[in-house]
Amino acid sequence: MTMLAGWYERGGPALEVIETGQIAIPEPGPGEVLVRLHASGINPSDYKKRGNAKAAMEFPRIIPHSDGAGTIAGLGEGVSGFSIGQRVWTFNAQWGRAHGTASEYIALPASKISPLADNASFVEGACHGIPAMTAARVIFLDGPVSGQWVYVPAATGRVGAYALQFAKWGGARVIASAGNSERAGMARSMGADYVIDRSSGDVASKILDITGGYGVDRIAEVEFGGNMGLNAQILAQDGVISSYASAHVPNAEITVSPRRARNMSIHFVFVYMLNPKAIAETCALVNKAQAEDALTHRIAGTYPLQELAQAHAAAEKQSGTGHMVVTMD
Repeated sequence: MTMLAGWYERGGPALEVIETGQIAIPEPGPGEVLVRLHASGINPSDYKKRGNAKAAMEFPRIIPHSDGAGTIAGLGEGVSGFSIGQRVWTFNAQWGRAHGTASEYIALPASKISPLADNASFVEGACHGIPAMTAARVIFLDGPVSGQWVYVPAATGRVGAYALQFAKWGGARVIASAGNSERAGMARSMGADYVIDRSSGDVASKILDITGGYGVDRIAEVEFGGNMGLNAQILAQDGVISSYASAHVPNAEITVSPRRARNMSIHFVFVYMLNPKAIAETCALVNKAQAEDALTHRIAGTYPLQELAQAHAAAEKQSGTGHMVVTMD
């Protein structure tokens, strides 16, 4: 039995290196689940890794993508808690493995699979992995946020949009920022209590004005190094910075005093390497928020698996407008 899959055997531009074709359907081993995938989400880590022609390939052939959604088609020895035909979503599928979710079937450890709520489509479920899990972990790593001030910069990004929604779902007062007035409107439509257009002036003063000089309790940080100066001005006593990226400025200068007296805490979130307890907690948060209709999934576009190369090329060109998803139906 064969299935359709997409892969690359060298790094480089999507239209030059990605191929699609028929390969064997995998068999689930002990502790594994075979999933019939209906959708596969593309993340920046997927196309950045594929596009790096200078880096050595992890495997001779890589089927990309970490995230996906579908139905269970088979259970390996020792697997319990799942049933054939059950709707599920997957995460971290290609982390340390050659076979990701850009295929009609995938065999994965049961620990990388979670039930998909009835109110989520497969396309939406394919966004639950890296983007939604990262956001949930960033917002709730230090416990409940009810009544707290939460600042979400880049609130229309893939992770930022979910972080905004998780914070609102958790009962926080959310201040969001966006790069222009159009994206500020997007953040407002997703429930932000206050939205700052970063192009319009002094962000720190605006945040302090909004909070009556108090500052913010938590920051869902997309650019840790570049924003540390701003965050030092707006973080309240006992405040927390949870960072999930720092692509432009990888290093940060932190002034210990007087910040030390305000008991600032800093966390870094990398979903691929969460421990089992953290994964279980994070998946539970995503599933609960989804089941309660607390999440809006912004889908920038969908492509059939046969057009995987075009999907990657499109994902690289769009930013801040949502997720690019590959479908298998």
